[in-house]
Amino acid sequence: MRNNENNRPSVGVAVVVLKDKRVLIGEDRRKGKRMFGVPGGHWENKESLREAAIREVKEESGLECNTIKLVSVYDFYRADKKRSYVTIGLKAQYVSGQPQDLEDEGRMNWKWIKPEKALELNLFPPDRILIERYISGIIFE
Repeated sequence: MRNNENNRPSVGVAVVVLKDKRVLIGEDRRKGKRMFGVPGGHWENKESLREAAIREVKEESGLECNTIKLVSVYDFYRADKKRSYVTIGLKAQYVSGQPQDLEDEGRMNWKWIKPEKALELNLFPPDRILIERYISGIIFE
């Protein structure tokens, strides 16, 4: 099978943003069911992972963050999109701003909650893995 852009996996970033030992979680209703997750999206060409994380957090929530560290790499297949994905999970430290509901980006009703409480929510699977790995304390420097 010849590789082209349509049959290659997509790569995304997901970011656990930390403030006062709490993580930023938003609600996503785009798929018709109530689901929750951290800020994230596609890794764009010509940007570093650090730049992608900072951009996605700003685009989705309006917040500024820094101190980006690698937490997880998770691969999965989305049957609804007929596509494989790799999500690179990162953690970041909150710097400034108030969470904003940016409807075009999909997630809204941002809240700061304890990571353990986040695991009680209906989380997007890659975000669940990211939060579980963050809680484990294994962070790659």
